[in-house]
Amino acid sequence: MYSLIKLHMNKEIKSYLFGFLFSIILTCLSFLVVIEKIFSHEMNYFIVLFLAVIQIIIHFLYFLHLNFSAEGKWKVVTLLFIMIIIFIVFFGSIWIMSNLNHHL
Repeated sequence: MYSLIKLHMNKEIKSYLFGFLFSIILTCLSFLVVIEKIFSHEMNYFIVLFLAVIQIIIHFLYFLHLNFSAEGKWKVVTLLFIMIIIFIVFFGSIWIMSNLNHHL
């Protein structure tokens, strides 16, 4: 029993360490791209956006432990529902503000 708990804790700690390492690497790459001006100004936006999306995926996998297994399916469904609500609130607010700005 103790060895099973110890194995699970080691697996969880490894997951957090890998996630932290990947996050540090992606953050350093983002800063390097912007500070060193390796690419054009427009290309930097796309590269930083791409690195940010990868970092979001890393956080979902390693820190939130989201997966498509039977027990993790409800976490994914909940996350998708929250993202839909945030999308509606964000773009609905922009739509309302632009409509008010147009009519003023």
